[in-house]
This record gives sequence, C-alpha cells and structure tokens, in this order.
Amino acid sequence: CDSVATKLSELTARDAANAMWSLATLDIRDSPLLEQLAETLCDAEKLAVCDPVSVSKAAWSLTGIASRDQRLAHFSKLAVPIVLRAETFPVGALTMTCYAFAKADHRDADVYEALSSALERHPEDELRPIDVCNVIWAFSTVGYRDDHLFERFCKSHLERPEIVKNFNPQDITNTTWGFCKVGYVNEEAMRQLALAGMNQREVFKPIHFSNFFYSFAMLRLVGPEGFVPHMAAGALQKLHTFDSGNLAILVWALAQLKETHPVVDAALARLKTPEICLNLSSRARSMLFLGFFRLGRPEAVDEIFDATIAAGSSVGASGYSAVMMSAEQGADGDRERRLQMAMAEEAQDDRMYAAIGNSLAIRLWKRGRSAEALQFLRQHKATMGRRRWSSVSAGLLKRLTLLVEGEYENDPSEDSEEALAELWEAPVKSGIHPIAATRQNEGPHAYTREFMTLQAVLCGAPRGDVDACMAAIEHFAESRSLWLKITAWEKAVVVHEVAKLSRPKVAIEIGAYVGYSAMNVARAIRPYGGRVVSLEVDPMHVTIVRNMVEYAGLSDNVDVYTGYCFDVIPHLLDLYGPKSVGMVFMDQKGTRFHTDLALMEELGLLADGAVILADNVLKPGAPLYIWHLMHGPYTTPTAISVREFLLQSEDWMVMGFYDEKADAVKTPPPTLNRVAFESDAFRKRSMFDAVAPSKSDWWAFSNRFVEGLVRAGCKPPVVGLHGRDNPVIQPHDIAGIFRRAGRLPPGAG
Repeated sequence: CDSVATKLSELTARDAANAMWSLATLDIRDSPLLEQLAETLCDAEKLAVCDPVSVSKAAWSLTGIASRDQRLAHFSKLAVPIVLRAETFPVGALTMTCYAFAKADHRDADVYEALSSALERHPEDELRPIDVCNVIWAFSTVGYRDDHLFERFCKSHLERPEIVKNFNPQDITNTTWGFCKVGYVNEEAMRQLALAGMNQREVFKPIHFSNFFYSFAMLRLVGPEGFVPHMAAGALQKLHTFDSGNLAILVWALAQLKETHPVVDAALARLKTPEICLNLSSRARSMLFLGFFRLGRPEAVDEIFDATIAAGSSVGASGYSAVMMSAEQGADGDRERRLQMAMAEEAQDDRMYAAIGNSLAIRLWKRGRSAEALQFLRQHKATMGRRRWSSVSAGLLKRLTLLVEGEYENDPSEDSEEALAELWEAPVKSGIHPIAATRQNEGPHAYTREFMTLQAVLCGAPRGDVDACMAAIEHFAESRSLWLKITAWEKAVVVHEVAKLSRPKVAIEIGAYVGYSAMNVARAIRPYGGRVVSLEVDPMHVTIVRNMVEYAGLSDNVDVYTGYCFDVIPHLLDLYGPKSVGMVFMDQKGTRFHTDLALMEELGLLADGAVILADNVLKPGAPLYIWHLMHGPYTTPTAISVREFLLQSEDWMVMGFYDEKADAVKTPPPTLNRVAFESDAFRKRSMFDAVAPSKSDWWAFSNRFVEGLVRAGCKPPVVGLHGRDNPVIQPHDIAGIFRRAGRLPPGAG
C-alpha cells in the first residue's frame, strides 16, 4: 500500500480500479489508500478513458466507504461514463454497476435509465438468473420502478418454471423483496417464485423466510394454494434460529396475510424471553404490536409490552404509536390509561409528562369517563407538583369540574401570572426514541422544537383564542428562523378557505404535527357543526396536538387519533359512518397521498363532492397523487401556487372534488415512475445530505417536475403565478375554484 501511494500519478485508470478492487476484496476498505485511489481514478481525464469493467470494479469497491457524503461524491463522478457509455458495458459489468450504485444509495435517474437502456441491448440468453435478480434488487432498493425492464425479465425468466426452479433462496427472496419495495405486481412471476420457494423451504434461512413473507404481505398476494401455511410450517421448524428482527417481520407479515398458524404463538413465546425482547428495536416492536392488533389479539400486544418494560428496555415512539393505536381503538379505557402513563414515565421530561397527563385526561373525557378524568387530574396535581402541571392542566381541571360537578371554586393561585409562567426556553430531555430518521441524531432532545412551540403558545396566547394560538406558533418560528412543518402564510389561507367553503360534516387531516392546521380547519367549520379528525403517527406529536387544541378551546370539535392510516382510516368508518367525510387535508409523506386516498374511496368514506387538498405537492412532489386527481374520480383538479413557510420558495397545494359516479383511476404511464423516483430522491437529499439543496437546486427540480407532469399528461391548471415572485393568495382565488366546480355554497364568495 505504501509503495502504491507513492506512485499514484503513474497509475492508469485500469491500474487504479484494479488496486481499489483488490483492497475491497481483501476487506481493507478503511485504508486511506482507497480514498487516494478514488481521487486518482475520478480525475476527469482518467475517467474519460476508463474501460467499462474498470468503472464497474471501482464502483463495487467504493460501496464500503463509510461517509455517505464522501461516497456519493465519488459515485456522482462515476455516473458520467455510465450515462455516456453504458451501452458499451458487457452484461457482467452492467449488473455489477447496478448493484454498486444501489448499495451506495446513489439516486440519479439518468444513471438507472442508461443502465436499463443498455440492458435492453443484450439478448435474454446472456442474462443469468443472478443477473436478473441483482438488477431487480438494485433498481428497487433505490426506488426506481422500471415497468418495461421488469416486464421483460418476468417474461424471459421469472414466469418460466424451468428457469426459476434453479434460483437459490437468496435469488428468490431478493427478487420478491425488490418487487414489493416498488409495488410492482406480476402475479404469475410471484407464483413461480412462491413455488420455487416451497420446493427449497428446507434450505431457507430466517432472513429468507421473513423477506419472503414480507414481500407477499406488502403486495397483498397469498400465492398459490397452500403457500402461506407450507412456508409457515417451515419457519416453525427453524424458529429457534430467528433473531428478534426476523421474528417481528414474520408476525407482521402473517397478520397482514390473515394467517393464524401455530408459528405465531411460538414466535410470541420467544419474543417474551429477555434475550430476544431486549434486542427488539422500536420499529420491530411497532411491527409486532401492529401484527397482533391486526390478528385481534390485544392481550399479545400487552404481553410483549409488559415484557419490554420488565426487561428495562425502551418502547420508543414507533412502539408507542402502534400500542396506543390499539388502545384507542379498543373498549378498555383502563388499558389506554396504563399505556399513556408508561409513555409518560419513559419520556422522563417534566413538561412532556404534564402534556401526556393532559392527553390522557382528554381521552378519558372523550370516552365518556369525565369523572375519572377529573379524579386523575386532581390526583396528578396533588402528587406530581408544579413542574408536571401546566396551564393546559389548569384549564382542563376547571372545565371538567364544571362538567362533572356543575360549579368550580376558583383558586387565585392557578391564574396568577407567576403560577402560569411556562419554562420553555430549555430543551426537553426525553428517553423516547423518535420515529423520524431525521430526528434520531438529536438524541434525547428530539422533540425540543415541538414542545417549545407548545410552550410558546401557552406563554404568548390567551386561552381559548384560536387566532392568537396560531399567531404565536408563527411568531415562535419566525422570530428564531426555525422552520416548522406547518401550513402558514398563504397556505393557511388556502386551508381555511377550502374548509370554510366545503362546510364538511367531518374533515380528515392526515399529519397533525403540532396542531396548526387542525386549529385552522376547526375554526372554519365549527360554525357549521363540523368536526376535525386528525391522524398522526408520532405519539408525542399526538400529545402536543391534544394539548394545543385543548388550550385553544377546540377539543369539542377536534378528535386526534394515533397510528398509521392503513389501520386508523378503517376505524373512522366505524366512528363516523359511510359518506361522512366532506374534506380531506393531507400533509403526510407525499408518496402516501394517493394510496391513503384510494383506501378512503374503497371504504366508501368520502361524501359525493368531498374536497381533497394536499400540501407539498410540488416540493418535494407527489406526482402519483396528481395523476390520481387528474385521471381518477375527481373534478376540477387545481394546483394552487403558494410560498413555503419561511423558505420564500414556491410550492403547490393541489385540490379536487370527489365524484362518486366517475370511473376509477386509470393506471399511470411508466414515465411517471421516473418523476416519482426523482421526487423521492430529492426528498431524501433534503433530509440526509450534509449540505441542504439550495434555492436554485429546488428551482431546477421544480422545473423538471413540471416538465415530467406535462410528458405524462397530468399537469393540472395552476392558480397563482407559477414562479418565484408568487403573489399572496386571496380568499376569492379559492372561491373561484369552487365556483368553477359548481360547489360554491349560496351566499359565499
């Protein structure tokens, strides 16, 4: 290594690539020489003459570089010869390159398009089964769904039993996992892969079983007759070799497939053992809680929860999200109370403890147990002291006392300025591991900005004044230049006017965050007797929203539920009935907009004429949602061009009106998959790159996004200037959309 390091300038591109490959093969990728060789190879002159095999070797070698930013910088340079010369690569070099770029998490659509085009040039008989499996795995790992390429592979290899029977377990499960990752369904290919897996069950390892079940569960496929119980029996034989993660995936997938095989009980027994329970991640616990909830077994949820607490392990936000959802949808209020207080203990921070206590009291009251809620607050105040008591607690105590006992003897100390002063400058310190990957590096202070937002409202707004509460949130963020994921500025006008003009009986909000939009919608529809139903996956955000809404005086009009849409939306049908939802506002992950909307359509929740509104549709983008509105059962789809809060950049809010008599949504063209891929790639870049995208980066991305919509035939009409100098949206702009749709209420606008 020392000798090579002194002669870097003398190395050819092939020499550098071979040296890199040697270091990686010997598993000494942490050598400084690897980085030096990469810099040498990626010199523009050397890279321009680098042969295809050397490029693929270099790419494979660089996957082990630990620094994400450093690794992606090298791959960005390696991408140039691939985009320009991929058609000259031999098959082996192409498939190795596919694998390397996916392993490195490089998400440049031009690279995968060039690789796909190059693979098309090679005859089918040149592609080995391992090549097909690796390419599918690679494209799917980065989320690049290439229907044309996948269909070709299915026809040439995966639908042919004489070929698939030679796949090994890794090939089989990598392929099914890849298809499920991007939601690609070819039932005949999956059937052949299932049959091959059944024949090789005896040599399956735990990872193969869990990935196999997971794939079919995600695609909602049960496989050929007897497939699920046959593979479950094989898993049972080897269950003693499963680690905690594979056990969690197994239970979740079998629950999704509605399979009640004895392996589930055997897995539960193993999961309760301390050595397994201690090694469960928060996400694994969440999968287990969801799995047993879907199997209708709340007692199993509690057994794992209790084992976790007994082992001294943290449940985490993902775990509490699932377990609280199961409790909220159950009839046992005592169970929900026990779980809420366990979360308060794990939170550790006094302010978080107080907020969770308030949330519990609100839930008891909503269950019709007002006297118990009052008793809990009185006991809480007497035993926990001032630091675990807030102005929300004081207001809630007064309201519940009047409700239960009819009168309230005012305690002057409760309303004194000194007693109600909130300590909100210091960060919270919580033991709860957050859900969002972008927050996990904040450690015990992960929920600081959200709790400081709540405390800013308690300090800066009068109780019961909704407008002042919303203004306090905006002022808190603006005064600190602290971006919050709230629909403020023009977005607030859009949300409020859409709610006011639609006058829904029930308005569903997906993605509550700190409660800003829930308050905005509630103040608009309260005069018409409307109710806001807010869904939020993060249990600490749910806690904050319930406190915020209570302080604003809106708890009578706002219900907040914990959990994922797949589980909570069906519960809403039981609570509010069919065709009850007159408005939907979506502010969750953009890739979920169209699937969550399709679920509501399928369940019959939407009233005819229900207005659908989604945020962040331009940045980071939700192209499949736009397609759903443009080519599905909706009228007057319209993009509203607005500024993003605090960022002074353009975004779209896209809306449409549900037409129950219209045809179902058409299948989107494959070209839209690339737009969706680029949106997700840019979203990840904005979340995880060390240097956030600049305004010019966002501007260039937005232009490409709109061009992609035009090519796919789904660019909606845009209200407002489509550009950087966006004017303030006025209420009459929204009224105009309702007027064009024939949905403007009498006397409005």
